[in-house]
Amino acid sequence: MTNDQDHTKIIEPLAKFHARLDKEGRVAIPKVIRDALNLSKNDYVEVIIRKININYARREIRVLRQAYLITRLGAKGLIFLPAELKKEFELNEKDIVEVVLYGFYKFDELVSEKGRQLMTKIQSTGKWTELKPDDQLPGDKSMEHFTYVFV
Repeated sequence: MTNDQDHTKIIEPLAKFHARLDKEGRVAIPKVIRDALNLSKNDYVEVIIRKININYARREIRVLRQAYLITRLGAKGLIFLPAELKKEFELNEKDIVEVVLYGFYKFDELVSEKGRQLMTKIQSTGKWTELKPDDQLPGDKSMEHFTYVFV
């Protein structure tokens, strides 16, 4: 906590909420939070995922395990939890987790125009293309190439 010209500054999470895992092991950042922070698809979020147990009789939430990760935001605010995390924490579809949002990185601020073009191309063409022995490399003006000179 610092005091800057009589204004107290405290570092706190941007948001904390509970979410239910869907069948693909994703959770959604609520739209109201995405709107407030101007988050959109392909932005990166810094989160803590907590496996919790809610005891309604004792009015208590126990944090059983927690993990820190930076992950990319998908459509409709969905974030994928890594398979290893789900396995290690024994998280399954419909389990409720607590999500603590600490930071974010705007995709447009991280990647140049050339990088955005490349990523769009990669996403639209797939991961690979088979080349037959006599095929030429597909022409791509946005890629940098070296020329081999045989002497």
